[in-house]
Amino acid sequence: MIFDRFAEGLEALEKTSGRIDLAKGLSNLLLDLSPDETAKALYMVQGQLMPSFAGEPMGMAGSLLLRAIGRALETLKSPLSEADLKERLAATGDPGLLAESLLPSGERPPVSLAEVYDRLLAISRLSGAGSQEDKILHLSRLLADVSPLSARFVGRFVMGRLRLGVGDATILDALVQTEVPASDDGTARKAERKKVREELEGAYNLCSDLGRVGAVLREEGRAGIRKISPMVGYPVRMALCERLGSGEEIVEKIGRAAVESKYDGFRCQIHVDGKVSRLFSRNLEETTAMFPEIARAAVEIFAGRSAIFEGEALGYDAENDSYHPFQVTITRKRKHNVLEKSSEIPLKCLVFDILYLDGVSLMERPFSERRKILEGLFPVRVRGIADRELPPEGVFGASRLIVTEDPHEVDLFFDEVVEEGFEGVIAKRLDGVYAAGSRNFNWIKLKRSYKSALSDTVDLALIGYYRGKGLRTKLGIGAVLGAVYDPGTGEFQSVARIGSGLSEEGWRDLRAILEELRTEGPPAGVVSGLVPDFWVRPTVVVSVLADELTRSPTHRAGRREGEEEGFALRFPRMVSGPRGDKRAEDATTADELRRLYEIQRQRLSGKGGEGG
Repeated sequence: MIFDRFAEGLEALEKTSGRIDLAKGLSNLLLDLSPDETAKALYMVQGQLMPSFAGEPMGMAGSLLLRAIGRALETLKSPLSEADLKERLAATGDPGLLAESLLPSGERPPVSLAEVYDRLLAISRLSGAGSQEDKILHLSRLLADVSPLSARFVGRFVMGRLRLGVGDATILDALVQTEVPASDDGTARKAERKKVREELEGAYNLCSDLGRVGAVLREEGRAGIRKISPMVGYPVRMALCERLGSGEEIVEKIGRAAVESKYDGFRCQIHVDGKVSRLFSRNLEETTAMFPEIARAAVEIFAGRSAIFEGEALGYDAENDSYHPFQVTITRKRKHNVLEKSSEIPLKCLVFDILYLDGVSLMERPFSERRKILEGLFPVRVRGIADRELPPEGVFGASRLIVTEDPHEVDLFFDEVVEEGFEGVIAKRLDGVYAAGSRNFNWIKLKRSYKSALSDTVDLALIGYYRGKGLRTKLGIGAVLGAVYDPGTGEFQSVARIGSGLSEEGWRDLRAILEELRTEGPPAGVVSGLVPDFWVRPTVVVSVLADELTRSPTHRAGRREGEEEGFALRFPRMVSGPRGDKRAEDATTADELRRLYEIQRQRLSGKGGEGG
């Protein structure tokens, strides 16, 4: 495909609102691509050059792009001074539109999508002395070689501002439509589409690479999709927990269960292949360089074997032979001075699941079998002085658990874990498979706050913000609009306007981030009964605490067909700034919010009975 045609497709997507229409438009664009082009096109639609875990950032500073535009204009004999360029950029506010408006139209040799992609990838990989000037030179040549419309999207892409509103769910829906188009009478074959969607999502959950999924589908069809399996180096999208409010509810739901301590650290998925190991975070960011002792110890344990396993990394207090609180552990997540900090705060990794070993996937095996394999690989040091959990002697150890069908034992273990300073427990169905990327009752979370009233945090995706008033006028931001995520519809549904919880510096930092995400009108997939002063793409996730959940005719969170009310948070306040470990799709779900409401209602009802 010629890149100009691809740019026209991006322009059409940019003008489209609504996930259904976006998916249809994207599917039409994908059908015009060859299988070889599909992966590259899907990466670019997502605003990246490779899957996010591969770590190929394109982002360039605006000043460098401006210099590249200036040099391209010189090449095309239409020079402008740097001052003129800055003045025009201030007027447009969009480097992409600036490039489009300034670069002259006219006949140019056609440039393919693959060539543009390859040239951008080469630019991103330039490093070392003089690389900045090399990037400007090569980008200026690319801008001079493409049409003005194509230059708009190249400019936005290198700045990380493509802003198409196309998320993972939309891409999966578009791929489904390439495989199962609408019938001649305009109706969709719903059952078949649902089956294809499940297969594609299952493959994506195993490899976390939509480009690869799209390319395999176009080249090998559904048979190829079914062959995608766990592979070292491709992070598996992590399994998630449901919530219940007591040991009794857990046993009633899943019967005899393994009950583990729930640690408050960094969730790590560790991939080992021979002498190489890689670590991935909850949001699939590679963190190998940040945690060198874990990477090194993984290679030592597996010594030439291959494996994928998961654990929680916690800061270790050597003086007291105990774990640091999360506020201390979080200081280990850094890109600079890693060795100095790792010496100051070493890490222990408590392993709780194994997904793959020596070329064989273990994900479909029951948890009880996976646990037996895990305990054969990692030391189990379960109890210590004063009946408290102690760190393993090496870097790795197996998580502590009990197996029980007695609700009282679950609650006693919960209380014991909380007294040790941990978050709570996770109960796991003994015959449960590892459900990649899914939230179900194979894993059930019971945290401290569930034991009384609803006071647990929820993770919300920000969909807008409000101008500051009064004392916050100078900050330029006074509140944010938060939303939960509904995986079934792909919607971000408003649940709270939040105006407290951050320092002045925190509000300024948050405003700077949100300004880069502003959109004209609500982004595709966002539904809200409130209209903020500024809409933003749902990218930033924050943790929020509230007094309680209430039903609301204004907010859309969890509202089902036929219901006039959704859910809202009463007296919400942020307890953290942007969470780098979570994507917007990892926010609390609409169904989870409904269950929290039921837990709260049951707890309050129980208290009322005791008081009467």
